[in-house]
Amino acid sequence: MRLLWVAALLLSGCLGREGPELPPDVGMSHQARPASAGSERRAPPENEEPVEIGTPVWANYHDTGFFFHGVVVERREDEHRVIYDDGGSEWLQATALRPDALGEEARVHVRRGYQDEFLEATVLRRLGDAIYVHAASGEARWTALPHVRFAGGAPSVPVPGDAPPDAPATEGLEIGARVLVNYQHQGLRFVGTVTALGDDGRYHVVYLDGESGWVAARDLTPEQIGEGDVVHVRRSWEPAEWVRGRVSRRVGPALRVELDDGGVAWTALLRVRLPEAAPAPAAEPAPEE
Repeated sequence: MRLLWVAALLLSGCLGREGPELPPDVGMSHQARPASAGSERRAPPENEEPVEIGTPVWANYHDTGFFFHGVVVERREDEHRVIYDDGGSEWLQATALRPDALGEEARVHVRRGYQDEFLEATVLRRLGDAIYVHAASGEARWTALPHVRFAGGAPSVPVPGDAPPDAPATEGLEIGARVLVNYQHQGLRFVGTVTALGDDGRYHVVYLDGESGWVAARDLTPEQIGEGDVVHVRRSWEPAEWVRGRVSRRVGPALRVELDDGGVAWTALLRVRLPEAAPAPAAEPAPEE
C-alpha cells in the first residue's frame, strides 16, 4: 500500500492557533478546468432546500463544475460547511450540493494517487467508500471516494432530487464494512473498506488512499473512531509530519480534532491514523490469606 502519508492534510480554514499551518500547494488535487461553455448537456435543476448536518453529498468544489464527495458538518443561514473526503473544507450554498447517489454506469474521473492526474472512468460497482471502476485505458480496478470526481453534466451522475441508494447493513467485518487495518503489523491502523472474503479466510481491503490488498482477520477491527479517541493527524506534506490529537466531534467521515499543540481543526478519515491500542496490564495475583 502506498501509505497515507503520501497525501497532504487539507485543513482548510484553520489558521494560527486555530489549527496547523498548510503547505503552500494545498488544494492542488482539486485544480481543474470548468466544463466547456459549448457543452450540449442540459444542466439539472438546482437544489435550493437546506441540507441537514451529517448528510453525505457531492459538492461543486470552488464552482469549477467538478463534484467531490464530502459531508455537511455545519450550517449558517443558507450556507453549508462541507468537509471533503480528502480533508478539504468549503462553505457552500445548497445549489452547489448533490445527493450521494453515485452508482453503476456513472461517468467519473479517477486519480491513482493523491498527486496524480484525473483520468476518465465508468463506475462498475460501489461498496461504501470503495469504488470499482473501468478506466478509459481498459484497466479495471478498485479505488476510494477521495480519488473520485465527476463533471456536473456527465452521464448517470447524481442530480438534485436523486434518492441515495439503500446502503446494505454492514456490521463487524462484513463486505462493505469500514474497518481499521494494522498495516504490516507496524502498530498503526488505517481506514479501509472490505470488498471480498477469500477462501483462505483473508479479507480484501480497499484503503482510503486508493490502494488495496489482502489482509488477515487478526489485523482487522471494525472502524469505530469516536469522541475521545487518540489519533495522529497528517500536519505537513514535505517533510511528512504527524501530530497527535484527540477527537472532539465526529460527523460521518469528518473528524474535529483537538491537537496536542493547542490547535483545533476539521479533517477526514483519509488524513488520520490510529496508534495500536496498548495491551491491558496483567492483573496481579491476589495475596494469599
